[in-house]
Amino acid sequence: MLKSLRIWLRLSVLAATLLVQANAQNTTHAFLWSSKTGMQDLGTLGGSSNAYGINNTGQVVGSYESGNTLRAFIWTKSGGMKDLGTLGGDYTAASGINSAGQVVGAASTAASGMQDLGTLGGTFSAAAAINDRGDMTGTSSRSGDIRYVAYLQTPGKHMLGLGTLGSQYSYGYAINAAATVVGASPLNKTLTPNHAFIRRKGSKLADLGTLGGDDSTALGINQSEQVVGWSSYSGAYPPEAFLWTAALGMQDLGNLGGVTSGAQAINRQGLIVGFSDLSQMGVTHAVLWTAPNKITDLGTLGGTYAVAKGINDRGQVVGWSTLK
Repeated sequence: MLKSLRIWLRLSVLAATLLVQANAQNTTHAFLWSSKTGMQDLGTLGGSSNAYGINNTGQVVGSYESGNTLRAFIWTKSGGMKDLGTLGGDYTAASGINSAGQVVGAASTAASGMQDLGTLGGTFSAAAAINDRGDMTGTSSRSGDIRYVAYLQTPGKHMLGLGTLGSQYSYGYAINAAATVVGASPLNKTLTPNHAFIRRKGSKLADLGTLGGDDSTALGINQSEQVVGWSSYSGAYPPEAFLWTAALGMQDLGNLGGVTSGAQAINRQGLIVGFSDLSQMGVTHAVLWTAPNKITDLGTLGGTYAVAKGINDRGQVVGWSTLK
């Protein structure tokens, strides 16, 4: 189950860059970046820490390594980093937080403060994102744990499976104020290719296509239905960050001169965050886009690898980075 949790949490970051991180053998720390302060180290409660979400009051959530398991945390400017507890099991991980301070994520099974959201009939579910109304999306297994599908859950109602683009799998990664969900789904039972989708309330999944290659994944959406993620240009690799709109379709966001990039989140103003390789081999930095090919290097905490994973409407950015 821990393996499943780790896989789900990190599906939203490109496999290629995760391999860079995993092979670096370096500890990562969660960070908070703003235009005034630059990149600040949020520390850790154990081993490596990763920040996944930030709300408009500046509360940050994520996970940290504790021995051989993961634990969820919340960070505030006044209180620092605090463990969020569990649902009675060993591990938890937080992936999103709304303006009311409601946190979503995944946990092994119930304890004060946490609510088990159930499943679509299987034994696994994980919440990826929550909007300010409390609508949530994520991924859950169906009976028998053979199929894993994206879901929408509204307050007071059961999970609603959102279907797929043709396979047995789909993954919900982000949700906006209108409960429009984006994510990814394989197109057939061979599980390749994998395409980004958008699902408006009451509709089926709509395929967003690619930048010309086989694969794409949507990871962020704002109130204007601007969607961001990554797509390949030819075959399955290399991936490149994209911005999708109904009017213009999928547009390449550009990079810092390297091979790969990926967009992870977008705020109400259309500011986009993610990561990009540099021309120097083995170096990946957190970045911010204001428009296609208008990119700002946010740097690292001193190491050679950083990913920006979330941004709020104040322009505060969170993610993680290797250290010096």
